Amino acid sequence: MSVCQTPFTLDCYIEWQVGYDTKISDTDKQTTLRDKTFIGANGKNKCLYELSEWVYYLHDFEIVSEQQLLDVKEFLLQQVKTDLMDEHVDLRITRSHPITKQFYGIDFYQTDVKYPLLIHRFENYEVIAEIKITEKQVAVGVQPMLYFCFPITELSADTPLLGRTAKTKEEGKLIINKNNHKIFIDMLNIFGVLSKNHNHDVVSIIDTILK
Repeated sequence: MSVCQTPFTLDCYIEWQVGYDTKISDTDKQTTLRDKTFIGANGKNKCLYELSEWVYYLHDFEIVSEQQLLDVKEFLLQQVKTDLMDEHVDLRITRSHPITKQFYGIDFYQTDVKYPLLIHRFENYEVIAEIKITEKQVAVGVQPMLYFCFPITELSADTPLLGRTAKTKEEGKLIINKNNHKIFIDMLNIFGVLSKNHNHDVVSIIDTILK
């Protein structure tokens, strides 16, 4: 859909593969907290970015309390003792038994692949988190991917977006404040149960924020 030609409707939403860190050396990722660092599960030097950056400032502005972050840390340290999403038996990628099919005169084996999709709706908001279980791109195994999804009505603009097209280079802003801050704390919990690496990183991020 071209947002410059098609008016925004209530069906329009943002799907954002939100991150929580970036490598210190990655200057393409804009963060205001490049000095807030930790060692990631992959052994690389990381700094706060996107989700962790927002939570840092929510804590700095005393919207998120120290106890809230400690509660997340305690929860995640308990969960890491179990099978997390990348290893959970109910979240496996499944494939049907191959059957012979012919298309365009060419013989093929056809199998259907089913990828688990989890959806979490944040309380009292038209905002969801989608977790898609997919194969790793550069290694054997699976990787859960988290997407932050919210309707276009959650964006703030100079004039309401519904019923009109986007202006050239127009930007919409997602306002993060005391009214919706719990969404981002809950996302830390969700990120931390995707895999043991995610768990390690989120716990390290909380320690970094609380330093």
